[in-house]
Order: sequence, then structure tokens, then C-alpha cells
Amino acid sequence: MEKEIQKRSIINVLRNMDVGDEEVFPITQKTSVVFTLNQRLYKEKGEGMSWTTKSYVQDGIFKVTRTT
Repeated sequence: MEKEIQKRSIINVLRNMDVGDEEVFPITQKTSVVFTLNQRLYKEKGEGMSWTTKSYVQDGIFKVTRTT
């Protein structure tokens, strides 16, 4: 089953994730997502939030999971 992935506001999606949530982004947004995680979420990281990422190049997707 194919799922259409739409572009969304990356920072808002990441900020609003609960622990255990997984979000899927188009692989074309990987650079923007990684930049946002590494450079723009200082306050959230200071409050203990963290995420993991995984690329699925052949599927054209990039997954982000909120871990804490």
C-alpha cells in the first residue's frame, strides 16, 4: 500500500511529537529535517527531548522517531 507523503512544517511536527511517535518525511526533506534537529531545537533538547532518524532511500522516505 502506497501512502502519499506531503510536505509539512518540519519544526512544528518535531516539536509536537510525543515519545514513541514516528513521523515520515519525503527523502528530499532529509537535509532540512537533520538541520532542524541539529541546529534549531536547542530549547527542546535542553528540556530532554531527543529523536532518532533512519533513511529508506529505495522507498524515498526518511523516518524520525521521538525517543525521549
